[in-house]
Amino acid sequence: MAVPDTQAAMNPLSCSRPPSIETMRPAGPPATPSPAPVSQARYASQAAWITAGAFSLPTVIAPWIRPLLSPQAYALRTLAAGLIYVDMVQPPMQVAFRPAPDRKREALALTLGMMFYIPLFAFQAHVANTWFAQPASRAAHVARASQQAWLALCRQLPRRAAGQAGNYPVNFVLSRVLAQMAAVGIGSTVAGAWQRRRGATLRALPQPAQPPSLRQRACSNPYAYLAGIAAFAGPSFMTLHLDRAIAATGAASPRQVARLTTAVVVACIASGLVHPAPEELDAGAART
Repeated sequence: MAVPDTQAAMNPLSCSRPPSIETMRPAGPPATPSPAPVSQARYASQAAWITAGAFSLPTVIAPWIRPLLSPQAYALRTLAAGLIYVDMVQPPMQVAFRPAPDRKREALALTLGMMFYIPLFAFQAHVANTWFAQPASRAAHVARASQQAWLALCRQLPRRAAGQAGNYPVNFVLSRVLAQMAAVGIGSTVAGAWQRRRGATLRALPQPAQPPSLRQRACSNPYAYLAGIAAFAGPSFMTLHLDRAIAATGAASPRQVARLTTAVVVACIASGLVHPAPEELDAGAART
């Protein structure tokens, strides 16, 4: 960090010139303070917030709107979730590792952070098709208890709303959100450990005086949104096929779920790499 000019004038060993000469030197711009290091908890909470907004919230909402949409339109929920993800990872972020990695290492960090969705979602499908499918198992008892508690809550609603709410797949939604939170918790821990191992430090980023609007975010980085549309188009098509398979057989196989989840993870990584250089982001936030 640069030493201010006034510090030299206060040092008796450096007073070979009159103090007046020191004060006549033009003052340069104030040095930008280095962002303060923060704990791993901030990184994990930021990742959990993005997951909750982009994936958990659509998971909760999707069953409510399914009766209103055609199968083709309902399958676009994957594209909608992908675009929400793209928007949520746009600057300004709260924290980031500095120095920032190059593109290859950034892709590796994103892979480490998101790859755990694949086995956890496949495991969720396996548990639903085995443990919860056996009526005498303890898992089935837990599922029935949660379903009964949900139906009891629905009976407190008006009759028309109670009938619609009673068909809500509460057990699937709970297990899927739990898998999402477990995946992001493990992934952020592994990715954070790898970042620190390469010598990076997690730091709080400068924030603008006023958060940018959706229009401002889209205009500042339109290629990220276009990349999101292109990247999540394929997973949306795969979602339609998975919905049809579930309607025909009553359940999704772990292999089908893993295949779709892999496509979504790849789309997240590809669209997440489309952004300006970290130096430009930090400078832009500091100017605002």
